[in-house]
Amino acid sequence: MLFGFLFTWPPFWAILLVSFVITLSTTLLYKYTTNQARMRELKKTVKEYQEKIKKSRDKPEKMMKLQQEAMQYNLELMKHSFKPTLYTMIPLLLLFVWLNAHMAYQPLLPDQEFTLTATYADGVTGTTNLSLLPEGLTLLSNATALVTIPPGEKGGVVEWTLRGSAGAYKAIVTFAGSHVEKEFEITSEPGHYDAPLQTYKGGVKSILVGNKPTRPFGESFNLFGWHPGWIAAYILTSIALSMLFRKAFNVV
Repeated sequence: MLFGFLFTWPPFWAILLVSFVITLSTTLLYKYTTNQARMRELKKTVKEYQEKIKKSRDKPEKMMKLQQEAMQYNLELMKHSFKPTLYTMIPLLLLFVWLNAHMAYQPLLPDQEFTLTATYADGVTGTTNLSLLPEGLTLLSNATALVTIPPGEKGGVVEWTLRGSAGAYKAIVTFAGSHVEKEFEITSEPGHYDAPLQTYKGGVKSILVGNKPTRPFGESFNLFGWHPGWIAAYILTSIALSMLFRKAFNVV
């Protein structure tokens, strides 16, 4: 897998490297695909207008006229900035999709317990059943369970605990005469997992496999109960690096 070596690194350092490469590339692209001299002139002019507007607060008509004039320069500045955005939009979108598919969660490891959770349509109750294919999985809870609605909730939730050897598997949840399927993989290879959540129409609303989310800053780090994921880590590091690179390369 291209860039597969990243998944063998600690998540924070892998994300930092990705952020470094992307931010450096976009900064240089921005510098050499825009008219930096003209953009400096525009920023200077806009700043001058802002000062004039502050001094004209007691003269509404003059202030409105200055705002309209400043808007023309702001629009030109935005037009210059939009060009490099077009160049990077699609490649960055594809990269984020790829990263989300390989870095957002940790793989299910062989011989370690994990959960599989099914949620059900609002107001429905009854008996549900979990079956697994092929052999290689051990179900540590009862296959058949009663769907009950917890206090304060609208729909029922049933959770099963499993453990298994490495391989590709399929979970089949049967409810009210119909069934839904969810595929997942158990592997020790970093960066390999199926999307943990799958949604359906009918009695079973979703199945969630218990892949642990990637915590680049560590499991114990949180901000008022929020554990930043890979996207938050990327945004924070890219903002810091962008400020550094723009200053280093004298980019407007």
